[in-house]
Amino acid sequence: MPKILVLDGLSEEGVSVFRAEGFEVDVKPPQKPDALAAMIGEYDGLVVRSATKVTAEIFEQSGKLKVIGRAGVGTDNIDKDAATQKGVVVMNTPGGNTLSTCEHTFALMFALLRNVPAAHQSMQEGRWDRKKFMGTEVCGKTIGIVGMGRIGAEVAKRAQAFEMKVLAFDPILTELKADALGVELVSLDALMERSDIITIHAPKSDKTNNMIRLEQMKKMKPTCRIINCARGGIVNEQDLAQALKEGVIAGAALDVYTSEPFTDNPFIGLDNIVTTPHLAASTGEAQLSVAVDVAKQMSAYLKTGAIINAVNVPSLDSEMRAQIQPQLYLADRLGLFMAGFMKGRPESIEISYAGDMGVADTYPITTAILCGFLKPSVESVNMVSAPVQLNERGICASEKRVAAPSNYAFEIGVTVVTDEETHTVKGTLFHGKDPRICSIDDMRVDARPEGDMLVTMNEDKPLIIGRLCTHIGDAGVNIASLMLGRDARGGRALTVLNLDQPLSEEVLEACRQVPHVNEARLVPLPATE
Repeated sequence: MPKILVLDGLSEEGVSVFRAEGFEVDVKPPQKPDALAAMIGEYDGLVVRSATKVTAEIFEQSGKLKVIGRAGVGTDNIDKDAATQKGVVVMNTPGGNTLSTCEHTFALMFALLRNVPAAHQSMQEGRWDRKKFMGTEVCGKTIGIVGMGRIGAEVAKRAQAFEMKVLAFDPILTELKADALGVELVSLDALMERSDIITIHAPKSDKTNNMIRLEQMKKMKPTCRIINCARGGIVNEQDLAQALKEGVIAGAALDVYTSEPFTDNPFIGLDNIVTTPHLAASTGEAQLSVAVDVAKQMSAYLKTGAIINAVNVPSLDSEMRAQIQPQLYLADRLGLFMAGFMKGRPESIEISYAGDMGVADTYPITTAILCGFLKPSVESVNMVSAPVQLNERGICASEKRVAAPSNYAFEIGVTVVTDEETHTVKGTLFHGKDPRICSIDDMRVDARPEGDMLVTMNEDKPLIIGRLCTHIGDAGVNIASLMLGRDARGGRALTVLNLDQPLSEEVLEACRQVPHVNEARLVPLPATE
């Protein structure tokens, strides 16, 4: 029975989903990296929030771990490169806390603009400082949203309800989508210069880390306020503290920090900032939603291979996986075939697609080919780790689309270059589900990629087939099917035989000695699934 380790206080509803799906679940408090490394090897799945750090050292001990679920959006606490290298899918739940984060953004905005925390404290101390806490209205103001994903879009919708003008900066947002959202798409500099309020909803990355520094703050209006409910470090904290102290901007509100719990806080004592301890997702509704979402996603992956909301591999839901399962099976077989057929040390692999593949994104099919190609030589490889493992071995991989094929609805081609030779195999599906090798080195055949396959490269001469079959029959090996191909009459030819059992090296050598046979290779493939 697959085992799931749940850390960081996941809602009981999420744990119940796992148990209802038949998984064994251990629920523990947040773990230090060394403690997690000592226990992780026995688990198939791991659930964390933000408290537990999943480091590269933990993945070294990960054993049978297949999937990590982050109950929330940010995955900064998970070493995703190490996860990918180990073939572990990392999932998050981007939709579960969208509304709670959006609402917290407005909570901070109004607290900042109407001086709510300071006014409350004044009242608690027995004072009535009404004149001291003059506020600012949002109606008619310009809000600049950095990052127009789910949360940014929800913030824009509610800002418009408050009759605010909305500017947006997002490097992948199209003008068409911006128009549909009712926002003005601008550059980051323009957003900084024109906004009365700037709110951050971008992911943390090399590009966004320290994206807003003192240099950018000096371009803002002196009355501008900054709000960050996204990720700590997008706004440089030291620069922000300096800007607040010197009156470069009017105020700020933060829910996220470079280190959490926040240490060396430069904002202590400032009266123009509001801070909360990462509360944006801390609502009962949000925690219930992300707990159930992450449990359903992980269960689907462990049971069916469906990949939903993954951050280190393209998503592939169960419906799409079922739809392209024949293509994935064919792809895996083509990779396996080339791994057994080639001689020499591989240098590159090129994958080509022709015709209607039945799917717009061919990445899963490509990774299935790479996975099949690496299986015979790599101890542990799957569709997550295959591209990384290929790159680590210095093998260059490329993919291309070519013109529609003339003979089939689609073809998948795999060309492998080694330090000794270059060969190409192409495959297709008959009737949408029957996998076939349809050509080898541009010579057409019709061979099932299964079992022990004898492939001979020979001249197009008489008697070759009879002599090959005699050697094979004399060895007591039955021939399941036989296919022939050639490039021209009397030219190059090949023979592909599916055998019921492998040939000994002596029989294989006898086949190589048949006149006009240039090469004979035995390619072992699994039997039909």
